[in-house]
Amino acid sequence: MENRNALAAVIVVQFICAINWYAFSSVFFLIASDLHQNVSGLGLITTTFVVGVAVFQFPAGLIAAKYGPRKALILGTLLIAVSSILIGLVDQVILLTVLRFVEGVGEAFIFGPGVILVTRYFKKGSEGLGIGFYSGSFDLGGVIGISGWAVLGGAVGWRMSMVTGGVIALAACVLLVLLVPKDPSSGVFTVRLSELKAVILNKWLLILSAGLITEQICFSTNLYFMVYYLEESLRVAAGVAGAIGGLTVVVSILASPLAGRAFDRNPSPKITFIVLCFAAAGGLAIAAVPSVYAALISGLIVGATTSAAYIFGISIARTIGGEDTREEYGALRISWINGIAFLGGIWAPLIFSGIAAGPGYSLAWAFTAILLVVVTMPVFLLRSEARSSS
Repeated sequence: MENRNALAAVIVVQFICAINWYAFSSVFFLIASDLHQNVSGLGLITTTFVVGVAVFQFPAGLIAAKYGPRKALILGTLLIAVSSILIGLVDQVILLTVLRFVEGVGEAFIFGPGVILVTRYFKKGSEGLGIGFYSGSFDLGGVIGISGWAVLGGAVGWRMSMVTGGVIALAACVLLVLLVPKDPSSGVFTVRLSELKAVILNKWLLILSAGLITEQICFSTNLYFMVYYLEESLRVAAGVAGAIGGLTVVVSILASPLAGRAFDRNPSPKITFIVLCFAAAGGLAIAAVPSVYAALISGLIVGATTSAAYIFGISIARTIGGEDTREEYGALRISWINGIAFLGGIWAPLIFSGIAAGPGYSLAWAFTAILLVVVTMPVFLLRSEARSSS
């Protein structure tokens, strides 16, 4: 590794941004009681958040290419901090929805530019391990955001818990400014239309994104809805529900570096990536059984498989299309398929919450899993040797 202080700062930012990503869902049971909402309200606000994350992935990649990944990270962290603080101060659902959208915009600037910085500080041949650690820091933040903020919200109220998340995000922004060196070519990079087209129209990236849609929906559906499902449908205490939800992310943390190292040593990761996507959909389907134990097993499987699938997918994406574009477009390629994954998953919270509010949660879990099996099928068209750029 090189420049460990800068690397630590980037990982801390990912960790804190993950807290803010999931903190809202963890205290939504309190928000719903305060503002007279139900699971449909959670679905709407969550969808708005995902739209912000998805739509601004591409602009985030462009800004990272033009001005450097450091500035992109600083901008994103600042947006997350300000919107989180304001969420704790408003009392109207429409304002919550707008601010959650802005928070999603901020989150769009975190992963792609962060991956570029992390892999810059890891030696060649260990980039997958670096991505694994970076992804694991997000999962660790998810544990705190889900379990910790469920307890914190119960102790100090949901408003103060959201403000707290924003304040620590401001502190993370200061770390970035102080510890991460400025990008040497910041502001002098010129965007070329031909290279943008090479990224946007790369068929291998588009095919790969189908598997990332499955991974993203499996993980986010579990994380967004599991705690509320356990509390509202199975009548589980908030602390227990938060702990069960947090275990999903604990497994992701453990799986992330292992998956990163497995990719570094895997000569042909395509089949592994497909198997992981199908396994994630199957894990989500287990939650259709109305039992706390089924929810726990489902979360453990989803946590392990989606973490590994994401690392494999992003690591594969780094090897695709690099011969047609300059190095600065690395963040854009990652942000592009991230954006497709999130856009492809916009429907999931609305459909899931709509089915859960009507026929029930069992059908919502099962129906979502079946759709994801279908969504994954195009990945079979990915060339056999994903590391090759041919």
